Amino acid sequence: MPIQPAYMQHVYAGLEPLQAFDVVYGSTFEHRLVSSDLARMEHQRLVLGEVRLEMGRYEFPVIAQGSMPRDGLCIAFMAEGSDVTRYNTAVIGAEEIQVYPPGVELLYHATGLSRWVNFTVPEERLQNVALTRTGRPLQIRKRAAYSVRLHSGGRQALGTLTNDAMGIARRLSGDGGMTPALAESVCDSLLAGYVDALFSASPLLRTDNLPVEERHRRLIAACERLVLSGEAADIALSEVARRSGYTLRSLEIIFRRSVGMTPGRWFMNARLNGALRDFLTCSIDATISDIAMKWGFRHMSRFAEYYRRTFGELPRDTLARSGARP
Repeated sequence: MPIQPAYMQHVYAGLEPLQAFDVVYGSTFEHRLVSSDLARMEHQRLVLGEVRLEMGRYEFPVIAQGSMPRDGLCIAFMAEGSDVTRYNTAVIGAEEIQVYPPGVELLYHATGLSRWVNFTVPEERLQNVALTRTGRPLQIRKRAAYSVRLHSGGRQALGTLTNDAMGIARRLSGDGGMTPALAESVCDSLLAGYVDALFSASPLLRTDNLPVEERHRRLIAACERLVLSGEAADIALSEVARRSGYTLRSLEIIFRRSVGMTPGRWFMNARLNGALRDFLTCSIDATISDIAMKWGFRHMSRFAEYYRRTFGELPRDTLARSGARP
């Protein structure tokens, strides 16, 4: 059946990234703003039947967390900003690409400008191409996200391949888009390039089944769920540490090394972003105090100052121009 290609491009600005939940098609992601710097995010998607190529560019510090698509294997890499980006708390090397099994959870944390590329394909389709090109299947791990290292220049070659595919789609988008024949050719080229990259890649040495970075991601997620739960709105950090099985000092070291923040700052950012998202989507009768209390803030003046310092405006300013107000 001929491929029916589809291309889209979108730019999110200001507070809009908080409502960009599907930057990877078939996934669900929550974005959090880290500072009051102007937020601008570009997103492109090229759909070639069951194969999808997507690119995103963050021009601001960001935290994004969610789960990857369940209908395919994702192969991703950082086209820019690998030195300021971590995935699931792991540092990304210069020639590394990441492999995400279907539905795997992902924490993306960038402290500066970053640009990512994600290629999604059903594993059976990828393995068929691998068997055709090499006579043997790819060895794909199933439990968690992981990285492999390409040969020198390998990531740049993948970047050129994906940029060319996206460039063709973008140029033709105003003229009716790609023809099915061209879409088939582009799809075959992408599949061959990614299969060859994976076959030439070297696995990173691991001594355990579940990398320490993944264990730390799960620890951070569990601590965050505890802090954000209604029953634990005022829970002390020492109690969070005790319930996690770590000393407070150990927990602070893990957070600093994994996400570059103290636990207190991480939880504060999560609560402030929750309040901000509620201000943008609340009903017309919602109040600042209602939303602040929901996210564990008891002192309105302190909340307003924390909010202004992070997002560059006061809660009442956000509420006044949200869709809930005339």
